[in-house]
Amino acid sequence: MVELLEFQHLGRNDIYSIVKIEWWLLKYSDIQKVTHDLVYSQHLFQEEDGTTIRLPPFGKKSEKEKFLDLYEALDSISQFHKNENYFEQQMVLYCQIKRAPSDLKKWVAKNEKLGADNYACFLLDYLDYDEEEKVEHLSVFVPSLKEINIFVELQDFKHTINFLEIFNELYWVEEILKE
Repeated sequence: MVELLEFQHLGRNDIYSIVKIEWWLLKYSDIQKVTHDLVYSQHLFQEEDGTTIRLPPFGKKSEKEKFLDLYEALDSISQFHKNENYFEQQMVLYCQIKRAPSDLKKWVAKNEKLGADNYACFLLDYLDYDEEEKVEHLSVFVPSLKEINIFVELQDFKHTINFLEIFNELYWVEEILKE
């Protein structure tokens, strides 16, 4: 698969920057759309009442399906990165208000949707990959491509991680909003 080989050449030692990932996503966005339409138009079955359902494919995934899995996994991490600047601003604000309990509650409440919903599993999904080693990068797992390792530079998500560690402590451990 040419797309996979090109992607692998963008990294060094299986480590990728978010900039290169986003470049690859942009380059292959048109191919992804066409491939998605082709793959998801297969294995269709029409019920007697006229309803169309898609049956899961049997056997190994095709190269096209593997490409879609890779694209989806990289697009997901890219979408998470979109809030990096916001988290940087929130950390500056946090440093200003961390000793004011009422302001801190407002800060947690303001960020509840992002921290407790949208990013609830972020640390677990991307950083919880080896308990014995010090985590140095985010791990992107693509089940249909187990033979490749994809790590994203931790530096690209430093504000997200910092924000989530503080938010999780305040929200889940201290339960600052519970009353």
